[in-house]
Amino acid sequence: MATLLTKFRALRSTFSPFYPTEHDLQVYKRLTEELGAPPNAHICRFLGAEGQHLVFLGDSGTREWARVQRLAAQRWPGLPHPGLVARDGKTMDSLPERIVYDMLQGLLRRHMKLDVHQPILRQAGDYRADMTLRKGKASLFIEVVGCCGSDRITRNQKEQEWLQRFDKRMAFYRAHAIAPVCIWLDQFAQPGTLRKLCINLVDTIALEGARS
Repeated sequence: MATLLTKFRALRSTFSPFYPTEHDLQVYKRLTEELGAPPNAHICRFLGAEGQHLVFLGDSGTREWARVQRLAAQRWPGLPHPGLVARDGKTMDSLPERIVYDMLQGLLRRHMKLDVHQPILRQAGDYRADMTLRKGKASLFIEVVGCCGSDRITRNQKEQEWLQRFDKRMAFYRAHAIAPVCIWLDQFAQPGTLRKLCINLVDTIALEGARS
């Protein structure tokens, strides 16, 4: 009787709303493969209906989201690892930064460099760009906005504070007539489009660097 009760409880937990469904795991796997890193629940907010339950799991707490990561890793052990560490071992400030960094690193051409958190202007070092793509004398600044989508809608005080810090950097850029490339959180829900953007950025700096 005790054995049957244990099996029933295990079966019931499998169907708990706090456990990922097969659909959840397949969506998670697809995004991981296409982004080059496991997504977080914030990215899943922009998937529409197919990401709703993943968002619910993320909002339910770190234990529930860790369960998603653990079950996916058990099913597909070859998936990229979660977290902030890029493929070259560099620790980034956020998962979206890690994803963009890895994408760009894999596209770099000869004599091209990707800097992280370097001063936007050396004579005014208070503000730093998330990333700077360089070749020769040419440079392109990249800001990865991981707190919200391009609609600028935030859900809590922490995200509002992140957006305010981003706006201060943007004011600094404008004051010095610099136009950075901004990558918003909703763009990560379309990995193919995000990769095309990264390719275009590399193409642009390659051309400008060759002219400088």
